[in-house]
Amino acid sequence: MDDMFRGQLPEGEVPDLHFYIFPHLQELLAVDLRGEFPLVTSLNASEIFGGRFYRSVEGEFSHILRHATPYPFDHLLNLPLQLEEIIREMAMTSILENLGIDPEDQEHFPTAMVFVVSGAVISMHREELLQSFRSMIEGPSGNPDIDAWEATFAGMLSREREAVEQVSQQELTEAMSGDSPDYFSLWENRN
Repeated sequence: MDDMFRGQLPEGEVPDLHFYIFPHLQELLAVDLRGEFPLVTSLNASEIFGGRFYRSVEGEFSHILRHATPYPFDHLLNLPLQLEEIIREMAMTSILENLGIDPEDQEHFPTAMVFVVSGAVISMHREELLQSFRSMIEGPSGNPDIDAWEATFAGMLSREREAVEQVSQQELTEAMSGDSPDYFSLWENRN
């Protein structure tokens, strides 16, 4: 699994799999570039984060939590980073399995790029994002479903933007009413 996240590929090489994650949506897009033409798949969070995923995360975390170490405080302080790694690995394993890829098959293990559609990307011009996505899924042999997938990507991008605006508005409302622990005034005593 570590090979998937090994960093930069040699110049000119493109990862086999591209994942577009929209943090405020229930689905992600996966683009598989290994075949004759790019294969695009939409996966729902319920397919990825099922009972098997949660049992795997719980089992791995339980093992790490109980790990005997001569530095127990350091061990506990580093648990959030270890939990993040566990979640990332288990989520990627679940995504690969849902795409019909065996994560244990080292001989045919694909490389991957994860693109989180958030932050500054959301404020980019819509047409630039769509053109980038279109050029990827078009492929050298074309893609008969390119228009439908471009429309799907555009719809997901619009819904993500709307969700971000709604969350920002909600956080601002909570801050103004004093209901948010993330915002406080200089004269407020939180102790």
